[in-house]
Amino acid sequence: MTHDAIGFGTWPFQGDDAERAVATAVEAGYRLIDTATKYGNEAAVGRGLRASGVDLRELRIQTKLRGDDHGDVRGALGRSLEALGVDALDAWLIHWPLPMLGRYPEAWAEMVRLREEGLVREIGVSNFLPEHLDALERATGVRPAVNQIQCDPTIARGGLRDELRARGIGVQAWSPLGRGGEVLRAEPVLRIAAARGLTPAEVVLAWHGTLGIVPIARSADAARQRQNLAAVALRLDADELAVLAGLPQRGLGDFDPRLRDER
Repeated sequence: MTHDAIGFGTWPFQGDDAERAVATAVEAGYRLIDTATKYGNEAAVGRGLRASGVDLRELRIQTKLRGDDHGDVRGALGRSLEALGVDALDAWLIHWPLPMLGRYPEAWAEMVRLREEGLVREIGVSNFLPEHLDALERATGVRPAVNQIQCDPTIARGGLRDELRARGIGVQAWSPLGRGGEVLRAEPVLRIAAARGLTPAEVVLAWHGTLGIVPIARSADAARQRQNLAAVALRLDADELAVLAGLPQRGLGDFDPRLRDER
């Protein structure tokens, strides 16, 4: 199976570990590969892409603009292209809005220009809220193609997802299996998994796939990579979705985009 319904996440892999994980993921069928300048692994990811033996034109290579580069967008793109070993990016996202800096609208305007020059095929954002999206549209009239947000059944963010869809913005999910694994231990998830003969992770990835969310899942294990790839094609029924909708919701905590200062 090969599709863009799931992406392969590369944080926190580094060096040879990142190269091996990416190569096996591409060989397994992943076509959307996600990294970020902040992760410090773009060069290793690029080596892994080439080691896979798959034509890079078949892949969707996605990285992110870090906060320290909001004032040097063109230079940041050049450094990412060089590290990854490609002539153009398939997708480039602003990693965090960083409203305390207040530079994301001008960074977005420069990304729009770089897309027009053909150096980036698609531009998007990560961790943006409606107020941040409004600022981008006021500055440029251009909406992001995608917003990558923290999302799992215990941080479902239904209101934000509805807003993104209303604006025609695709939804990706980072940490789709939950930071710390709380969602994988939730009793409703375990109950559905037992009834379906699935693992809790498969149930959670099926939740994403059913709702049209593209999870960015990571694993260094080739067998788990294949399992995750297959799981996102599974579909939960309305009753199962309703059960998961009843899960207690967690807050964003340190990952609140209004407060997060990650540069």
